[in-house]
Amino acid sequence: MTIDLGLSTSTGDLVVNNFDLTLVDSTDQIAQNLAIRLRFFLAEWFLDIESGIPYYQDILIKAPNQFRVESVIKEEIINTDGIVEILSFSTNFNERDRKFTVSFSCDSVSGVINLELELL
Repeated sequence: MTIDLGLSTSTGDLVVNNFDLTLVDSTDQIAQNLAIRLRFFLAEWFLDIESGIPYYQDILIKAPNQFRVESVIKEEIINTDGIVEILSFSTNFNERDRKFTVSFSCDSVSGVINLELELL
């Protein structure tokens, strides 16, 4: 079982309660890891330029291919440690506000995870 430091879902900052860091494990840790991976741009980290989602190459372009965008995100989800399978998946792009949201449910080694993330 992996234990991580807890991060705020809205800001990404460390969660501190009564001057103590919060720890997460099981489904919360896997869900947190998923949120981090889905917001990680390709080549963002100089020590591993092959990690991340190709936002600039496939998503943040004029007229992106919806099938390609969804397949890239699904691939990142299924390649996350602890994920067994994707149970449901949907995306929504609000052109007026330029916001991209992904909602999905997946089965993990610790149980079912339901997430809705605003990626852009």
